[in-house]
Amino acid sequence: MKRLSYELGVAFLALAGCFIAFYYLTGFFVSGLGSLAKRFNVPESVVGASVAAIVSSAPEMGASIFSVVEGHPDIGMGTIVGSAIFNISLLLAFSLWVRKCVLDEKVLKRDGAYYLFVVIVTIVTIMDGVLTRWEALTWFLLYIVYFIWLFRDAIDGKFVPKEEFEYVPTKKAVLYTGIGIVGIALSADIMVRSTVYVTNTLGLSESLFSLVIIAIATSVPDLFVSVDAARKGMGSLAVSNAVGSNIFDILVGIGLPFSFVAVTPIHGNIGLSAFYLLLSVFIFLILILFRKSVGKKEACVLAAVYVSYIFVVVLYSGIHPF
Repeated sequence: MKRLSYELGVAFLALAGCFIAFYYLTGFFVSGLGSLAKRFNVPESVVGASVAAIVSSAPEMGASIFSVVEGHPDIGMGTIVGSAIFNISLLLAFSLWVRKCVLDEKVLKRDGAYYLFVVIVTIVTIMDGVLTRWEALTWFLLYIVYFIWLFRDAIDGKFVPKEEFEYVPTKKAVLYTGIGIVGIALSADIMVRSTVYVTNTLGLSESLFSLVIIAIATSVPDLFVSVDAARKGMGSLAVSNAVGSNIFDILVGIGLPFSFVAVTPIHGNIGLSAFYLLLSVFIFLILILFRKSVGKKEACVLAAVYVSYIFVVVLYSGIHPF
């Protein structure tokens, strides 16, 4: 019994260590990759369009890849779907509590509309209870379309999410990029293994644990980026970072790793969460559709959406918190 408690404690400490590592490693990764892009004369606007989404979503991507490698796809899929709900509700709520945000109309026309399209495609695809290799590959190709669209907007000088980072010399940039890639990969592998041990030991659902605990933890880099942007008065960046990260997470984070699996079953609480994601997107769009600025009232609504999601998904899984 003591040995089991000790091993369980180690597993929880490993999870906590991975979450902390993700925060610092994404900092190394974005600085290194951004500096390398500048070294090869990639326009700064294009760097912002690509680096912001890819690097801030690296923890979710790592979780998805290693969940497939380890044979526990519910962990990766649950992490990404749960993270998407967190980003579009509670993450934005925190940003709006910090400071009222004035939004760029282009965020709604491009990012908001495409994100709604992505979520609808996601639900239609998994309604039969499975995700096939070709469906996952289609998701990945949809991101290529979105990235080309974003790339062209960046070239034309239109608004794109732009992450701030410190430029470093080329040698240090290579080192930082390597540390970021290797560190995030190792942390993701440890996180998946620790999650499997914790859920098996405590008799918890892998998908539920990932939808809530892992999803929140891996969304911390996105949270800090959006809150910092809101604090600086860059409301459109706060919103587009959350939306852009979600688009990347779903289409690439799930689409790319799961295209190597013939068929992946979609378990109940993940399917329920996908429908709740659609609901959260509709509420988000309704809140911002007819106004140029959003503040604490909208933040309360978005926070309530996330709290209600946690309540619903926990009850659906048969775990009563009271």
